[in-house]
Amino acid sequence: MKIWPKYFTLNRIRQKLKDTSIKNKLLFTYLSVVIILSVILGMVSYNISSKTVIRQTEDYANLVITQISKDIDSYIEKFERLTYTAYSNFSVQQILSTHHEATFAEKLDNRDIIGQFILGLSVIDTNIDGVYIYSKYDDLFYGNLTSALSPTYDFKKEDWYGRVTGGKVRNLLVSPHVEKKYTNTGRKMNFSYIRRLTDISNGDYIGFINIDINVQAIQNIVGGTGEKISGRMLILNEDNRVIYISPENIRVEGTEKLKEGMLMDIDAKLSQLRAENVVITSKSQKTGWNVVFISPISQISDQVKKIRMYTLITAIFCVLLLSLISNFIAMGISRPIKRLKRTIMDVENGDLDAAVEIESNDEIGQLSKSFNKMVKNIKKLIKEVYEIQLKKKEVELNALQSQINPHFMYNTLESANMMAILAGNFDISDLLTSFANILRFNLDNKNSSISLDKEIKYVMDYVNIQKIRYKDKLNVVLFTNIDVKSHVILKLIIQPIVENAICHGIAQKGTDGHIRIIINKEDENIRIIIEDDGVGMTEQRLEDVHKSLEKEESLSKEGSIGLNNINERIKLYYGEQYGLKLSSRLGKGTAVELVIPAKPIKRMET
Repeated sequence: MKIWPKYFTLNRIRQKLKDTSIKNKLLFTYLSVVIILSVILGMVSYNISSKTVIRQTEDYANLVITQISKDIDSYIEKFERLTYTAYSNFSVQQILSTHHEATFAEKLDNRDIIGQFILGLSVIDTNIDGVYIYSKYDDLFYGNLTSALSPTYDFKKEDWYGRVTGGKVRNLLVSPHVEKKYTNTGRKMNFSYIRRLTDISNGDYIGFINIDINVQAIQNIVGGTGEKISGRMLILNEDNRVIYISPENIRVEGTEKLKEGMLMDIDAKLSQLRAENVVITSKSQKTGWNVVFISPISQISDQVKKIRMYTLITAIFCVLLLSLISNFIAMGISRPIKRLKRTIMDVENGDLDAAVEIESNDEIGQLSKSFNKMVKNIKKLIKEVYEIQLKKKEVELNALQSQINPHFMYNTLESANMMAILAGNFDISDLLTSFANILRFNLDNKNSSISLDKEIKYVMDYVNIQKIRYKDKLNVVLFTNIDVKSHVILKLIIQPIVENAICHGIAQKGTDGHIRIIINKEDENIRIIIEDDGVGMTEQRLEDVHKSLEKEESLSKEGSIGLNNINERIKLYYGEQYGLKLSSRLGKGTAVELVIPAKPIKRMET
């Protein structure tokens, strides 16, 4: 039941669109396409830009932490070189090997020599908190510029001691730790670099050198490079324990509890952080430490939001701009249609002189041309119909004028005929009979078409009268191969041609004349030929007659119904493919041929 209202609403909307103007339809179509494309392009552009920003952030962060990892490696290599000087120094080698056997005075000298050596190492880097050289005979040489060595501290209790003295490692980097060997240092954080020292001559273990470096050195390295990106930096040792965490330059949820030196399951924590942060790691090949960068996705989203805003503004601007362009295009297309519509309405209101102004040759321009041509043809047809009706009224008027009491004329002619018969003048009787037949034929205006036999009888009555006039000089012969009673033709289309043959051909000859009337059926047409052996026509005169037929001129100068009238009537009632054809030779005679359809036609009332 709920579907019907929606269905009717959609139908109303669809009908509304159908009833709207061409301009609005075009504008609606253009705007729909523009908006859809703008939305699609905006979404695609936004997604691509967002992914690009995230990828660039990740790439840049990866570049930064890789550089930090390399800087830490370079920094550790410096202490590797410093500790190597103790291995290669001859005095240090000799003192560590013989110090336990030296006299008290020699031991004092040895300590001075080692002290100078340690002091030289300590001043190389300001982050060095202490340098210690320990012999295998438990002799300790140390130097510290800030704090004294705790009397309770014992190297042998360190985890790394056995690994170094036992020869398992030559060099050892001890991760940052809370320093215990100094007095009054609080919870000072150091990391240490230790090298196992051996006798150059025989390779026997003679002691080790230990350099303690303040963890501030790592902060300096990270701070110098890490400030270029927004996020937090962590450094994990080889056991994935946090040995350094940078201060927050932006808030990163979930890192508040990460403290320096804190032992924790860092893998699980990083997995949690990856849900809402970009987490990138880089492992040092030298130290085994991992440098970790953490940046909240929301920070990157701020840049993405700016891109989204710019994309939206650009899309709105494009929609507005393309809407204006679409409006101009729609107006350009609909303007000639509106002109055509106005002209059609003018023609509908009777203004047949109205014409569409054509500015282009496209489909609308061609349609306008065709409409203008159609209006001209309609105007021409109206004029032709008017002229035909005018001619028809003139004929009716002439017929009306001739119908002056026909019964009186018939009675008069019949009386004269009886008088001629009583007087024995049969030629006059035949003349009066033929004349009465002609008069009766002409006064019959009920139909414009008659049977072919009646038309022939009318022609023969006319010929009988002319024979009396021209005595025995006129000879008319009829040939036909059809049943003249079963075919219907237009009235008065043969007699005027016979009349022209007598008046303009035989009469001017001065000698006997012959006229042949040939009526044959050919396929679906009736062909009628009237031939005379009169004076004929020159080629120029024949050409003038043909031109006159093509121009469809009206009545002849003599006032009788002429060839043009017959040709025009045949084309009007039967079609343009029918009509008269003339041929003539000067001194030989003239032939007039007319072709009409053999099928019966409707009886047309006048």
